Amino acid sequence: MSWSKIFAVTAVVMFVFGIATIDCAVAGEKVKMKAHGSAYNVKWEKIDVGDEAGHMIGIYENKGISFDEITGGRMVDRGMGMMDINPKTGLVTIRGYGVTTDKDGDKTVRKYEGKAVGKGHSEGVWTFVKGTGKHEGIKGGGTFSSYSLSPEQSYWEAEGEVERPTQ
Repeated sequence: MSWSKIFAVTAVVMFVFGIATIDCAVAGEKVKMKAHGSAYNVKWEKIDVGDEAGHMIGIYENKGISFDEITGGRMVDRGMGMMDINPKTGLVTIRGYGVTTDKDGDKTVRKYEGKAVGKGHSEGVWTFVKGTGKHEGIKGGGTFSSYSLSPEQSYWEAEGEVERPTQ
């Protein structure tokens, strides 16, 4: 449950970030988004790969909040994913999904992938997969950075472009 769990939290948290500028966009218009947030691991399971000492796959789920730096909006988020952690090679890769729910209950789903770039620090890219309600048809993506605060908690920052669906 050491640094590997920290990276797991980091991974999910980074994509817990949510859909920051959706509420201020005009239908069909691309707008910049910038958000940050925090997440807390609620599940963590590791599976030893067995090829090398310490090489494992981590499966995680986390919950958190996100804050839109442009609109001031706040959202709840849930992330789930996996990490491939190989101490021998030093490689840590992250892949997963995040579901953000706004104050009206409408959701966005995004996928992300990244890698560790330092102890307790990961970076990567994200892309919208789906939206419900007013977010149906959402498009966009961007980059994220995530930082471990403890084995179960992380802080993330994300930015990118969002195209609001035509309604």
